[in-house]
Amino acid sequence: MALGILLAQLFEAQGVTLPAKGDELLPMFVQGDYTSNITPQISNLTPQILFVLGIVAASFSSADSALTSLTTCYCVDIKEQASDERLRKRSHLIICALFVVFILLFHQLNSKSLIDAIYTIVSYTYGPLLGLFAFGLFTTRQVRDRWVPLVCVASPIICYATDYLAQQLWNYHFGYELLMFNGLLTFSALWLLTRSAECQTPS
Repeated sequence: MALGILLAQLFEAQGVTLPAKGDELLPMFVQGDYTSNITPQISNLTPQILFVLGIVAASFSSADSALTSLTTCYCVDIKEQASDERLRKRSHLIICALFVVFILLFHQLNSKSLIDAIYTIVSYTYGPLLGLFAFGLFTTRQVRDRWVPLVCVASPIICYATDYLAQQLWNYHFGYELLMFNGLLTFSALWLLTRSAECQTPS
């Protein structure tokens, strides 16, 4: 966040038009020469090289952790072959290829900045988790386990339909508050299911 703010201030100070997507700030900085007036004693390429190295280091650190976790999950939890070295290497390569495919698809289909798109996706996927966590933390009611997956799938669908109808009827687009709405739907559905279950239980 601090890096993005500094880059935006640098561009504004030099009269450069900011890009529509915040993700394009760093590529613009790397491709252009925006530091020659600020650091004339330093090679023009030095700041760009440092920025690229820093971003690559941070990206590889995150990607390596994700690749290792997914490979371990597949080999140990799904295939139950933790000692199979050939399976581990093959799985690692396949997951790497899938990462590349998803990155390219995301780049083609996404019209928002990366952080905005991530928060939008999280609003749908983490909403049920938030509702389940709050339900388990703040209540002692028992829920019928077979209904939980249905609630967790139905809640994001209802949120998507509500967002679509709100845009069509009132020209209102849900933002990050969709996460809270999604969690509230999950919590409320679980609460209603436990109430109906208790009512049917003889005293």
